[in-house]
Amino acid sequence: MIPLRRRINPQTFVITCRQIAKLLKIDPKRILNWEKWHNVLWVHIQGIGGYFISYRKLEQWITVCQTLMYSCRNLNTLNSLWNSILQEAKRYTKEVLSRLKAIWQEQSTNISTG
Repeated sequence: MIPLRRRINPQTFVITCRQIAKLLKIDPKRILNWEKWHNVLWVHIQGIGGYFISYRKLEQWITVCQTLMYSCRNLNTLNSLWNSILQEAKRYTKEVLSRLKAIWQEQSTNISTG
């Protein structure tokens, strides 16, 4: 099983200051700087200092997971991908995991009936 971090390259994500501020629920003016690091996004917030954000919290990560699932053409590949997601389940919110599960179930049905 290939870990998701090997299938997904966050360095290709287009991330904006506004998007980060929305995720952190802060005014974008408080973000002094931010950088894409290998495994996390580093954000310097005025009054707080350095803050790390998992790429898995970004909508782009979920979109890539969705694209990967929709590109699976057989159940073995899809289930392998789903198992990779489940290996990281503790890194996702319940809402995100529920969304991903719905996508997996939909694609599983599509493959089975296709």
